[in-house]
Amino acid sequence: MFYKLTTVLLMFLSLAADAQMRFDTLNWRPPVDIPIYLSGNFAELRTDHFHAGIDIKTQGKEGFRVYAVQNGYISRIKVSAGGYGTSLYINHNDGYTSVYGHLKEYNIQIDKYVRQIQYERQSFEVDIFPEKGELPVNKGDIIGLTGDTGSSAGPHLHFEIRDTRNAHPMNGLFLGYDIKDNIPPKMEYLYVYPQNNYSAVNGKNQSHYYGLMKKSGHFALRSGDTIKAAGKVGLGLKVNDYLNGSYNRCGVYELKAYINDTLFFHDKFDGFSFAETRNINSLMDYKENVDKGRKLHKLYVEPNNKLSVYIEALNRGILSITEGSGTQKVTIVANDAYFNSSSLTFFIEYEEYKGMLASDDSKIIIPWQNRFNLDTLGLQLYFKEASFYDTLKMDFAVDTTRLAGSYSPIYHIHNRYTPVQKRFEVAIKYDSVVDSLKNKLLLGIWKKEKFFAAGGKVDGDYIKGSVRKLGAYAVVIDTVKPTIVPLGNLAKSNDLSLAYRLQFKINDDFSGVASYKGTINGNWVLYSYDAKNDLITYYFDKYMPHEGIFEVKVEVEDKRGNIAIYKKECKIYPEQYDDIGQ
Repeated sequence: MFYKLTTVLLMFLSLAADAQMRFDTLNWRPPVDIPIYLSGNFAELRTDHFHAGIDIKTQGKEGFRVYAVQNGYISRIKVSAGGYGTSLYINHNDGYTSVYGHLKEYNIQIDKYVRQIQYERQSFEVDIFPEKGELPVNKGDIIGLTGDTGSSAGPHLHFEIRDTRNAHPMNGLFLGYDIKDNIPPKMEYLYVYPQNNYSAVNGKNQSHYYGLMKKSGHFALRSGDTIKAAGKVGLGLKVNDYLNGSYNRCGVYELKAYINDTLFFHDKFDGFSFAETRNINSLMDYKENVDKGRKLHKLYVEPNNKLSVYIEALNRGILSITEGSGTQKVTIVANDAYFNSSSLTFFIEYEEYKGMLASDDSKIIIPWQNRFNLDTLGLQLYFKEASFYDTLKMDFAVDTTRLAGSYSPIYHIHNRYTPVQKRFEVAIKYDSVVDSLKNKLLLGIWKKEKFFAAGGKVDGDYIKGSVRKLGAYAVVIDTVKPTIVPLGNLAKSNDLSLAYRLQFKINDDFSGVASYKGTINGNWVLYSYDAKNDLITYYFDKYMPHEGIFEVKVEVEDKRGNIAIYKKECKIYPEQYDDIGQ
């Protein structure tokens, strides 16, 4: 009985002790008129970053009206093949900025403004910062339509609230919108991590997985209720939140952990800085994400983790399990933004570690505070200070085997399961090649039985590059030009009288597309780029001839200067094409 009452009390205190932030007094209207169901929420764990907004589902379709949520002015317009795609930023008098991402299109006024700049710059991708009085908007104005542009994985509206002073994203779940959620977070499994060579879990110096189940309204270990450990250990929890009307997994708002009813860890997601968001790779189990695609929270803080979301981290959240400490109770509480709560309670007791201590003799020790240089066997490495979240015990090996397409040995720089906070420099000496091929060389990282392009440039006898992932590197080559495939009317005929667009599938299967250019009779025309589907599309405008014979040309260049060109002579009959140039 004492255990149950204590757990309930902890859950109550965890909700009441820290007041949640509110934005509902801003009186922002919803950005859409349809019912709001979410496919993603604020601070949800993503690869290399936190999700900065809320993702509003649009019934699997594009084209719903998007409204300005409050009076203000358009402060930024960004069109990108990736990221937020076609996006818009509005500054408001209340000190906040609203952001609208993955739009299908802007309203007529904004579209005309943007297209003029795109043609002036001869670029589909633009980042525009209008003056304060240039594009004013009123609350409720239609600013565009929902879409699926950029790095979107399906039609939806990405919506954010940011503090205008510093551009920090804030938790949009507190805007007072009609978002229904009476579902508590779901805890799926627990990890326990030994923190050094002297620590163990269940008699082994390796992390241990524990499945969880719902029991009497709370979560519990699937097997027993007690974990055996020794030394310093950290905890990790796989937990997701779910909202009504959606099966999508979302992030939790707040996590607290207690040992013997003493709070030793607490994080909360009211807001964050984009400058710190890459530290997510320390907050979550990076190896688990890379290896299995699972995202879980670590309930301890590594020395170089600079996230501002931590409210409490007693001894950095590390538990010390020592002889004589007895059986200790651990309770973890997960809260969402709507006061739904879940808890997990288990026990840890000391068990002497009788295994052999792991040896570090074969590893290169890099304290996280230090910079580090290595120059050996045709490899040069340079890490800046504070590149790692904790001291790295780096494995290093050289494989002299030359794989197909490689021009150097393969250098195994630790492994791909350890995150790096800052970019580091890699330079690899390449084998002799003819001068005409030197500019085709680049760094490649070996994974999943193939090389992936990692950039770099020729510098004397080396290929040098700035990279952000550890792993197996070698010098490789790209001499293959991109592909250009016409689609639609253009693929079938040279008569475009009944067409309304030109569309091509463009692709480069190694170094990647660096640039593309489309012209009509030598004049640049605006092709939008859908990078995730490898599509470029030109919707006919006043630059398309009204009649006669003309040349369609598309040129695509990859990141190693290989160029593909498509040209075709086409024609239009004016009597069948009365709407051109409208």
